[in-house]
Amino acid sequence: MPGSRGDSRSELEGFVLGLVWQLGPCSPYEVRRQMRASPSSQWSASAGAMYPLIRRLESLGLVRSKARRTGKRERREYELTARGLVALRTWVGPPLAPEAVTVAHDPLRSRARFLGVLGPTERTAWVAAARGALDEVERRIREWDAAFGAGPGAAAMTASGELDVRSRREWLGLLEKASR
Repeated sequence: MPGSRGDSRSELEGFVLGLVWQLGPCSPYEVRRQMRASPSSQWSASAGAMYPLIRRLESLGLVRSKARRTGKRERREYELTARGLVALRTWVGPPLAPEAVTVAHDPLRSRARFLGVLGPTERTAWVAAARGALDEVERRIREWDAAFGAGPGAAAMTASGELDVRSRREWLGLLEKASR
């Protein structure tokens, strides 16, 4: 993505660079596993998205790969280059890119914008389903914390997810009152 900060990276590229840095030498599969374990559905962790992205980061000189044998199989492991570390630090900021400080991506809110297409009973059922879905997100946050909650900033990441769920529940209450 072209940006105002010179050699800026897209949000997905920056996030993947961060995961490669955090995990150390790792395979694209390990990056995908981390993304799939996240309670956030912001990015696709599909092989069709991840492998081309990592190859692109390698062609840009941001990561380098080595073949590593594990048993009978050989796999490629990636690590950041010095240039990749600079790109990661630039992406993290400061300064913060405008796309980093915005209203959070929320597909639930996007759908709620059009609740008028549903009748009152369906709107009530929609709010109940949204509350149930948030229960699932909350469960996944606890799972993520149990699996990956050690390390600098992990407790704050968990708290951010919990606060997000709490604010969305409050928002659903307001939405429920407004849509009666």
